[in-house]
Amino acid sequence: MRAGDREGLERLLRYCARPPFSLERLSLLPDGRVAYLLPKPRRSGATHLVLEPVAFLARIASIIPPPRYPLTRLAGVFAPNSPWRAAVVAHERAPSDRGRAPESATPAASRTALASGVAKPVGQRIDWASLIRRTYLEDVLACPCGGRRYILADITEPEVVLAILQHLGLPTEPPPVARARSPDSEAA
Repeated sequence: MRAGDREGLERLLRYCARPPFSLERLSLLPDGRVAYLLPKPRRSGATHLVLEPVAFLARIASIIPPPRYPLTRLAGVFAPNSPWRAAVVAHERAPSDRGRAPESATPAASRTALASGVAKPVGQRIDWASLIRRTYLEDVLACPCGGRRYILADITEPEVVLAILQHLGLPTEPPPVARARSPDSEAA
């Protein structure tokens, strides 16, 4: 996704906000129970799953993973404790190298067997810039002049942030939150 790609951003947000079940398959029966049309009939011939409202909510809640629970399970050489993992997964630079521009030449001995990146210490987190590059294929640290950007400071004090925004003539208040709209409504 490129900067200014509003349609792509909307598709991404719709994908992230989609429910874990199809609303078109969901219906409320006259007696108050919830019926869900199954994608294909079961062996018994049942075409709908009919539940009490609380039981239906319990089924939906069971889909939601608990906090800090990994949704992606890796097996084989990609598994976290595999002895061969270091040979196929590129690792991050040492913590002492963070914040500095990378050196142009890297020793060949530090390269991994299958990955072209520099070997990183095992057990370290991947930095934010690498995650953005992996996800969006955008190198946020690449400067238009051809050099590399690096972080000078991490400013978190609200008063300092407001002073900097005011000095630059940028808005100090967040934009207003728009009301939610259905997918089939006209874009305003």
